[in-house]
Amino acid sequence: MAQVSVALVKPPDRRTTFVVNPCAAAGKTGRRWAARESLLRAHFPLGEVLFTREPGDATQIARDAVERGQDFIVAVGGDGTVHEVVNGLMTAAVPVSSGKRAGHNSTGPVLGIWPAGSGSDFARGVGIPGDVGGALDLLIAGRASTIDVGHILCQDMDGLPVERYYLNAVDFGIGAVVCERLQRQSRFLPGRPTYLWQTVRALCTFRNPYVELAVDGGAFSKKKIISVVVANNAYFGGGMCIAPDARLADGELDVVIVGNLGRFEAIRRLGETFSGNRIQHPDVHYGRCKHLQARSESKVLLEADGELVGRLPAEISVQPHCLQVVLGSVC
Repeated sequence: MAQVSVALVKPPDRRTTFVVNPCAAAGKTGRRWAARESLLRAHFPLGEVLFTREPGDATQIARDAVERGQDFIVAVGGDGTVHEVVNGLMTAAVPVSSGKRAGHNSTGPVLGIWPAGSGSDFARGVGIPGDVGGALDLLIAGRASTIDVGHILCQDMDGLPVERYYLNAVDFGIGAVVCERLQRQSRFLPGRPTYLWQTVRALCTFRNPYVELAVDGGAFSKKKIISVVVANNAYFGGGMCIAPDARLADGELDVVIVGNLGRFEAIRRLGETFSGNRIQHPDVHYGRCKHLQARSESKVLLEADGELVGRLPAEISVQPHCLQVVLGSVC
């Protein structure tokens, strides 16, 4: 199904909240915000600007904003900030007088994205400009498209249930280990260099686990993997085009199974994704699904949108056409 685009209310009349992560891009977002806010005030004079202080804040800020009647929520930061804001929108309860639930109908809140992080893979995949002027122009004049959202049920590190929504991609295997490393260490280099360096380091000790996968209610099959990606968008990992055929409003998720590759072969093959092409290897498989179950006897970590979420077992599914987002020209 094609995306449905609708014109936005003009900026001065929108009830807009900017959710700003000042720590994004190794703190550059916070240091440069004063100059950037002066630009947005020319077009969003009544927009409120709220800053996050710690992980989870963006989710709560976005949820509270929607429940107060704000209808345009702009995530200012990287993929992690967007991820948290999406979870706020998808779990908010619109005031009773509207009779609607946020994120689950065409009259719900609209998500805007101002890329200001080290990765910004979702913005890259949907053509949102990375420069301040281009991003702001899109927020001012762009149209909202209704897209799919991914949904995750898994376990945290203590074995407790976790529920999460995502826009970009879920990855379990080596990618989640890299994500864990990135969250424990400072990001001295932005985006791709950091991700690649930590990937090389993680591969030195990573042992490919066996996982069991069941697609769309089918039987479980066991396979040794280095990574499984369940993608709603094409890019992840600081610019890897892991799922070049992914579409945001097709009602399905793209599945990429990177099988039992050795560490050097994995580095070489994953490098192929930066060209935008599929990985050419007999043990790398591409497919699509609406629902995927995964389990393992090993401890297999899971990340979503660059944020460590938990571990297997997990159920990953698509929620079709449930969120309005201002997208760029490629969409």
